[in-house]
Amino acid sequence: MSLAGKKAMVTGGSRGIGLQISRIFLENGIDVLAVSRDSVKLDQAKNELPELDILQADVSVPDDNDRVAAWVQDSWGVLDILVNNAGVSPGNSGALSNLPDEEFERTLRINVSGPYLCTKRMLPLLLKSKDPRIVNVGSTSGVMSSNLRGVYGVSKAALHALTIATANELRGKVAVNALSTGWVRTDMAPNAPGDPRTSAEVALWLIAQTRDVTGKLFHDKAQAAWGS
Repeated sequence: MSLAGKKAMVTGGSRGIGLQISRIFLENGIDVLAVSRDSVKLDQAKNELPELDILQADVSVPDDNDRVAAWVQDSWGVLDILVNNAGVSPGNSGALSNLPDEEFERTLRINVSGPYLCTKRMLPLLLKSKDPRIVNVGSTSGVMSSNLRGVYGVSKAALHALTIATANELRGKVAVNALSTGWVRTDMAPNAPGDPRTSAEVALWLIAQTRDVTGKLFHDKAQAAWGS
């Protein structure tokens, strides 16, 4: 399957997993817009990947999503691939019992409301594509089980639920799946053992699957269970 010439948007695309997804997409001929709240990181990503398009925006803010959608419409007129990767994790354990209220709300706003708002605003552009795809970057922390804990786990479980609901609503129109990356080395987890490049390779593999593959969770190119 040739991906050359397709148009992709990667939120949180200036660092970590998002940057590696942006990189591997570019390597395969995909035009990429990286969106991030951090203009400094975006400039660094642009220096590293000169072909990368960048736009500073907070995808948890409705007006920012409108502005991004306008850029895509004016620049490309279509969107083939949306990767909802932007996310945060509290600096402490994220235990619900002592987490500040504003930190709980912030985590849910960025990790859940952000992908919802971004998907909603980009949907008219995705529906112009002949083969549109949405990948939500989830987590093993969000798998429903008796071990679920902390605000990060709650937020990723909610993102998984959003993935299923969106896939059901858009079945036959847009393939919507979630990618569980495992414990990967990023700014949020600098000591993690996983290589973000490996996660990016799975994202590339996932968007190349047939469109009837939708509403699924994948880890290491294998379907994973939403719960255990």
